[in-house]
Amino acid sequence: MKENESLKDYLIIDNMGRVKIPPLFLKHANIQPSATIKFFNYENYFVMKQCETSPVFLEKKMKLNNLIRNIDHLGYIVIPKVLREIHEMNLCEKIGVKLINNSIIFYKKRKQNKSSILTKESIEPELNKLSLLEIKEGKIRLPNFLLESFDLEVSMQLQFFIKDQDTIVAKKHRYEFFTEGNLFFTGQSRVVNKDKYLNIPKKLRNYLNVNNGDVLEVKIVGDKLVIKKAI
Repeated sequence: MKENESLKDYLIIDNMGRVKIPPLFLKHANIQPSATIKFFNYENYFVMKQCETSPVFLEKKMKLNNLIRNIDHLGYIVIPKVLREIHEMNLCEKIGVKLINNSIIFYKKRKQNKSSILTKESIEPELNKLSLLEIKEGKIRLPNFLLESFDLEVSMQLQFFIKDQDTIVAKKHRYEFFTEGNLFFTGQSRVVNKDKYLNIPKKLRNYLNVNNGDVLEVKIVGDKLVIKKAI
């Protein structure tokens, strides 16, 4: 997002595997002191997001998920070892951090060469269309940048399709088709309400195996909203 373009920095991983997140990043990402954080891994970067589910649920989830950590009151958080290994980040190494769409993004700092420039150019457009949205009471709240990028207005109706075994696709309502390529119409449609919430039909929540408190990865691909359960 344009207003967050200046929010980028480099952090040092200390000898305990921690980094100190700058306060301005925490503020823009709406992360509170001592919050519980979940990391989401992608091909060339990973993202951190505050968990907002109940403490009891989180305690159970933390035992099963090695990508959940607590951030302390000073802004220090341990980067999970599995992510450091995947992205070849070593202790006492400098890494990149950037705020895009109110999400804190981490990436490997590489020497400025042709391949790193190509990697950056491939990452940025994808990040600018990505949202990690927590589902509450069966609904997700669509951020303004996503509504604007998708040219989506309040009270506009979306049709839901399924693709593969783990993906839902939402498209603006049309009358002339029920299937399109490898998309299969589910017979489900919903309207974006005045508070910018979109209800994900229960049938489709079951399809993705998502519950309240889970996070959905929502991104724009052409004229589609592609929705998957974040891993």
